[in-house]
Amino acid sequence: MTHTALITGAGKGIGRAIARRLAAAGYALFLLGRNDDALACVAAECANSGVKVGSLAGDLRDTSHITAAVLAARAHFGPIGVLINNAGSAGRGAVQHADLDTWRAVLDLNFWAVMTLTRSVIPEMIERRHGAVINISSISGRHSNGGDAIYAASKHALNGFTASLFEDVREFGIKVSSIVPGFVDTTLTAGLKKRAQRMIRPEDIADTVAFVLASSAHCCPTEIIIRPQLPP
Repeated sequence: MTHTALITGAGKGIGRAIARRLAAAGYALFLLGRNDDALACVAAECANSGVKVGSLAGDLRDTSHITAAVLAARAHFGPIGVLINNAGSAGRGAVQHADLDTWRAVLDLNFWAVMTLTRSVIPEMIERRHGAVINISSISGRHSNGGDAIYAASKHALNGFTASLFEDVREFGIKVSSIVPGFVDTTLTAGLKKRAQRMIRPEDIADTVAFVLASSAHCCPTEIIIRPQLPP
């Protein structure tokens, strides 16, 4: 049986790596992201693995886009078996200089979109008594730094939501996991003064997603913290 994975933020970085990894494992994919051309490139890469791939570009802060995305994914492949909430933005800056519209935009994407999308697909997972929701969080959701308030707040909230979701659906055989990486070599961290070789690779996150999905039905890795092996 082929399972369908819905992946957000799939046009680049971690999302692209996850899409490629799951395509290699035989998953049908429905990819979400902002840039249609980027999604098309990732879809073509994944299709080379012989799997079916669909995509839809748009803004996940718009709840009508989330509704359209879920309907489109179901129309392509039927029930959604795996949800990977990966899309996110940073919005870094000191609290005293914060732009409230930026704060709202970060929360809408990093947290509210995750809750809305999860709420849209979890009933069918419960009905089928099978599925997985994997949320890509951040070490900032556990150890905050200055200039990181809204991003850290969004990831703290995401971690709390993920933990509570697991308790709600564990009896239905649904895996719920939070992957909590340190600095990953993506465009989101491009401005940081850290060498790429001392960062986590997107492929490392993708391998961790595959590990969660392959774990025994008798257990669930609910939180996995990933830190760079070399000191930053």
